[in-house]
Amino acid sequence: MIESLLRRIAAEVRLHRHNRLNRKGVVSESAQNYFVLHDILPKNIHEGLCSTVQTLNDSWVSKSTAWRSGSAIGGHELKDSVCAPWLEYLTSSDFLEDVRTRTGLANLDLVPEQDMNRMSLLSYSGAEGTRGDGADWHMDGSIYLGDRWAGILVLEEETSEADAKLELKPHGNRVVLPAAEMKNTLILFQGDHVEHRVRPMLPGEERVVISLLFSTWPVMTLNPLLRRYQARVNREFYDA
Repeated sequence: MIESLLRRIAAEVRLHRHNRLNRKGVVSESAQNYFVLHDILPKNIHEGLCSTVQTLNDSWVSKSTAWRSGSAIGGHELKDSVCAPWLEYLTSSDFLEDVRTRTGLANLDLVPEQDMNRMSLLSYSGAEGTRGDGADWHMDGSIYLGDRWAGILVLEEETSEADAKLELKPHGNRVVLPAAEMKNTLILFQGDHVEHRVRPMLPGEERVVISLLFSTWPVMTLNPLLRRYQARVNREFYDA
């Protein structure tokens, strides 16, 4: 009991310090890895999701701020949407074991269902005469006691450019991925340590992704300051 309590306290202190340093751009050199997992969904599930997403016209929350513009549907809303049956695979043991096996992250798990960031839908598009949707270079915060891993599962990436819109900067070096290889691909990275962005969409371009949130110890912090910060971020995405 005492050992468990001491472990929890140490993790809370470590997480608070990490977020404080994170805002100053200080990150861990050992947390700069990323994984690109192609064909992550069975073909019928990928096609089913792509088809049903097209019917969600009235469900999107569109936002445009100084650092991000685009549309989103939070996890709680997705549970009651037409996408729900197709999304069940993403919480299955088959999916998690596939991700763990391919990455070597044996204790990786999805964060609790109460967190709407566990699984959300993000959409980016471009239109004539406006700056297309996207997100500037940034790092995420974290509210979980274990290592935080962001997963971006690309459903559609219709772009006229050769490079995918998501860019990473591990160790400060810009990494781009081939746009032609992005469909049905999961990009997994520690977004609270690896700087990343979504390059602005050009007219006629469209990008739809499922955002997944994993942790190696998916226990949410008790720190009210960190929880309040995450609540502000949620409002930026989902009006939550």
